[in-house]
Amino acid sequence: MKGNSFVYYLDQYNVLSPNHSKIYDEYTIDKNNENSYSFTIETKIEKTLINLFETNPQSIILTGNAGDGKTRLCRIVHDYFNRDSLENWPEDGIVEFPFSNGKIRIVKDLSELKEEVIEKELAHLQQIITSGNEEKVFYLIAANEGKLTKFLSQYENLNKLQYEVTSRFKSHDNNSDQFSIFNLLDVTSSVYVEKVLSEWNKSENWDACQACPKQERCIIHMNHERTSQNHIQDKIVEQYKLLDYLDTHITMREMLIHISYMLTGGYKCDDVLNANYKEIEKQTKKPYYQNFYGHELDENAFSEMKALKIFKALDPGVYSHSSIDDFIINGDINGDVESEKAHNVLIGDSLDLQLGYFKKKLTLYRDYDVDKDHSIVNDWIPKLRRKYFYETVSEDSVNANQLLPFEYVDEYVNLFGNPKAQAQLKKDMINGLNRIFSGRLTEINNKHLFATNKNLMIYEQFRSKDVDIEEEVGRLDLDRKPSRFKLSVRDEVSLNMNLAVFEYLMRASGGGTHNVLQQEAEILIDTFKNELIRISEPEEYELNILRYDNKTGLFIDDEISLL
Repeated sequence: MKGNSFVYYLDQYNVLSPNHSKIYDEYTIDKNNENSYSFTIETKIEKTLINLFETNPQSIILTGNAGDGKTRLCRIVHDYFNRDSLENWPEDGIVEFPFSNGKIRIVKDLSELKEEVIEKELAHLQQIITSGNEEKVFYLIAANEGKLTKFLSQYENLNKLQYEVTSRFKSHDNNSDQFSIFNLLDVTSSVYVEKVLSEWNKSENWDACQACPKQERCIIHMNHERTSQNHIQDKIVEQYKLLDYLDTHITMREMLIHISYMLTGGYKCDDVLNANYKEIEKQTKKPYYQNFYGHELDENAFSEMKALKIFKALDPGVYSHSSIDDFIINGDINGDVESEKAHNVLIGDSLDLQLGYFKKKLTLYRDYDVDKDHSIVNDWIPKLRRKYFYETVSEDSVNANQLLPFEYVDEYVNLFGNPKAQAQLKKDMINGLNRIFSGRLTEINNKHLFATNKNLMIYEQFRSKDVDIEEEVGRLDLDRKPSRFKLSVRDEVSLNMNLAVFEYLMRASGGGTHNVLQQEAEILIDTFKNELIRISEPEEYELNILRYDNKTGLFIDDEISLL
């Protein structure tokens, strides 16, 4: 039995596999191999680049992290405007060719060039965009933002280019008809996940598994079947959206490595076909919802996979919820018919539950208190919280998002495209800011934002209508979906608000433990507070303060006349 060639393709993304180096090749298609697999994801940015060169030719710099696809985009542009595909890059990494509007000069990776070559190419670019472009040469340069900025700062003769580059890094709105920068770090990571899940789970990729005698004992095939289900795919995409909401970027390459590991657990068909009893038991510990967070993974491999380090902080198995934990332990014996049905669907005799072993272990735990190694509490409950998070679909069940470290994620998501929800929650955000600024429990329904600090002096009170919630606008030039907001006061001062900041404000407003998010949000909010105080205009003969009110046990605003 040869196994499934598609599974061996996925093995290229296994960071510990000898085949892993293949994913760094520009093309992973072997024309002489009938089982070779071709996989591409269409992106907005590639259409944008081609359209610009065709209709509004200009010089372009692409920036981003290694793995964001800068080199791939350079190749796409080359192949679009040339009859022959680019088989290999020249040694110097620079390609120039004619097209209908002049010449395109591609620099595959600026950081790979010698310093004198970098200076020469950037000086040429500067001359083109500042002094006209009579020679009709248009650059496409792939570069690292930090290295590019540092290099420009070291050469006085490149000051003009440094100014143009800096302004575009501040905002993509500063792109012009002569010169644009596209930062691939602006791409929201979740955009491509659904495409990858749909593509990799296509039935034709798994047809070879139908004749496999070990299909029912194959954790790889089980992961494929589960992650083909729409509601589970939606949950996976939601986890990636959380990264977008937290301003955390994962490169295309990191995402492919992560999704591949989620499906295979690092195994190949040979591992399944040749597994003995002990090895099968080990493989059952690699369901997709465990792999997603890197559980049961070798430390060396974990350290190589950036996505796992990021998602570990969002692991729904870590956070206890009494109703969900009670359902996992007692859901089949609580007397509620619907609950018992849902429990039997979730916790059955499937491969990820070791073919019924857990159910027997649970019975012994409940009836005889047999759990000498504490594995029910320490191992199985966290694992089954993750399973519950992804696989529970019943409307009567407890909302699985309550297993996330964010209490207000549903409210945050509901804000997008919803002015009514934004208006309703604005008073809670204002209340949260007042409490954080003052370090006191201020009254709840106050409609004013206080420019105050821990000395309790109010420098100015801003009315609710002076505070606006501005939703980020999506982009048409690359794959970025709105993922954050801006709280602005009188169009003078603003606070960038992602999920972490929103959660911090909402917990402060509700009197909850907002301090767990302090590190992520405090610097931004402190700066916002200081800016509010700076633009404040205190009354000349009146002192506004926050004072403690004995009746309510809260701090309320009051005034002291200085006349």
